[in-house]
Amino acid sequence: MSGSPVPAPLSLAAVPTPMHRLHRLSEAFGTEVWIKRDDMTGDMATAGNKIRKLEYLLADALQKGADCVVTTGGPQSNHTRAVTALAVRLGMESVIVAAGRDPGTRRANLLMNELMGARILFSETYSPADQEAALLRTCRELAAQGRKPYLIPVGGSNGLGTLGYIRAYEEMSRQREDGGLQFDWIFVTVGSGGTYAGLLLGQYLTSSKQTQPEKIVGISTWLNRNDSIRLVASCLTEAADWIGGSPPVSPYIEDSYLGKGYGVPTEGCLEAIALLARTEGIFLDHVYTGKTMAALLDYIKKGVVRPADRVLFWHTGGATGIFAREWR
Repeated sequence: MSGSPVPAPLSLAAVPTPMHRLHRLSEAFGTEVWIKRDDMTGDMATAGNKIRKLEYLLADALQKGADCVVTTGGPQSNHTRAVTALAVRLGMESVIVAAGRDPGTRRANLLMNELMGARILFSETYSPADQEAALLRTCRELAAQGRKPYLIPVGGSNGLGTLGYIRAYEEMSRQREDGGLQFDWIFVTVGSGGTYAGLLLGQYLTSSKQTQPEKIVGISTWLNRNDSIRLVASCLTEAADWIGGSPPVSPYIEDSYLGKGYGVPTEGCLEAIALLARTEGIFLDHVYTGKTMAALLDYIKKGVVRPADRVLFWHTGGATGIFAREWR
């Protein structure tokens, strides 16, 4: 990694993604709220934050002569869906080592993966450590069969994948400058850590252009705060090998909106999903972005985000996940 040239990223994402004000939501809450539409980076199979990371990771896979990609996530993972769709388009097989047991039914992202021809293996494990072990074991088995597997970590979050969100921050920064804007806050989901780490690094690398950098609030939707910080720190350390230095950045991560755990929607999450759909015609999901929007709105209600502040909500996609849940 260190000392190796950064592979030229593939052009896979539909970028720059739009950034606009949420007029009706802003009016309802008395605070100016904007949105960065990374739910529009691609089509139904590829849209979301993952594609920005995969532009680097899949470029590296092709450069190394891989004939298949191996990755992991939950049965309804947005990441595995994006990996599979892009692998198909690049002529590689997608092998998914899914956490847990086969749910039996096929819907939403799991259905899409199967329709796209992914080889889906259920690990019957749940912890991050056990999942990583299952992933490595699958790669070894494929290599023993004469295949050339390329391992993509959960969420595409390692140092190389993180570079995709350094570029994303730079993109947002140009849009902000073109619009004569200054944000006080950015709210973004923290899952596997690479998106948040990339935004922190992007902010640091462009900080000389800002009079007062915004506070980037990461809302953890998977792990507790300390574990989330460890994942982000790992991405920051690995990314430093690629960019040639270790910037002094400090994560600001909240886990108080996680509720009962990953994939279990809170009341505030469900309210935020309905509210954004009814005010702006924009969809969130109950695993990631719904909880992040719930946090943003709660910050406004509590006065932490003040009426004079300008807030950016970074939509990381995943709305297809709502079709995996029964709604009443």
